[in-house]
Amino acid sequence: MAKYLARCAIQLAVTGLGIVTVAFFLVRAIPGDPALYMLGDYATPESVAALRAKLGLDQTLLTQYLLFLKHALSGDLGTSIVTGQAALTEVLAALPWSLSLAVTGLLIAVALGIPLGIMSAVRQGTWIDLAVTIGSLGGISFPVFWLGLVAILLFAHWIPLFPTLGASSSGGMLSDLHHLALPAIVLGLSVAAYISRLTRSAMLEVLDQDYVRVARAMGVPERRIIYRLALRNALVPILAVIGVTFAWSLGNAILVEAVFSRPGLGSTLLKAILARDYQLVQAGVLVLAAGIVLVNVTLDVIYGIIDPRLRLA
Repeated sequence: MAKYLARCAIQLAVTGLGIVTVAFFLVRAIPGDPALYMLGDYATPESVAALRAKLGLDQTLLTQYLLFLKHALSGDLGTSIVTGQAALTEVLAALPWSLSLAVTGLLIAVALGIPLGIMSAVRQGTWIDLAVTIGSLGGISFPVFWLGLVAILLFAHWIPLFPTLGASSSGGMLSDLHHLALPAIVLGLSVAAYISRLTRSAMLEVLDQDYVRVARAMGVPERRIIYRLALRNALVPILAVIGVTFAWSLGNAILVEAVFSRPGLGSTLLKAILARDYQLVQAGVLVLAAGIVLVNVTLDVIYGIIDPRLRLA
């Protein structure tokens, strides 16, 4: 088990480093000069050059990258070019808003996607299977920001059940949940489409195995076959897609935040990108990558517990 965990940790650490490296170079490919943005269009070349030197932007990309890795390993992700505050502090201040939306949306997706996928597999070829399949394809096909706009039109304008925009910060827990509900439902429905499709496929594959036929021939109750035998063996691919969709949920949460004008990493990173605030963008990407790596390590441990054969692979 220790070797299995070490192998997973090494693989995910390399993945995280790759994500941060790509983000570092991509953000510097954005046209524009942060120093010129800060000083304005009428700044003199001398003042721009002096500010670039102060910010370390006059060094080569390789030198900047190595310095970034060195400081990141010590927990220093730099200072925001625009606000002058620690980049990590700003990201961590915005992170709870995005995490609450992403986690709530993922919980809704799991609560809907897995039961619908099981129902679709068990009732294969019936109208239930057809309805779930059409609904899943619709959820996959429509972009999440379009679903958000439709939800605002239906449930905030025509039927005013939910607040239209923003997030409550002083109205108490019930007010916060009221503002969170509609964005989380929109996010959850889009993610549930993927989970239900994969759950259906995994369950159909398991239900077609010989040991399931033997269990039925021996008179084992169908409910026990589905939930104690088939579902347990189908959990590994289901958990795998949940791990993947968590990263996807965080990305979509940024889009949902923009549609519903919610605070969070979405608005923070968007402002940072427009301002060419390299340090803040890098800090945001690094924190997101670390969270995704942590979730995937946790899921790899669960895989090994559910299916011991994976530890020997």
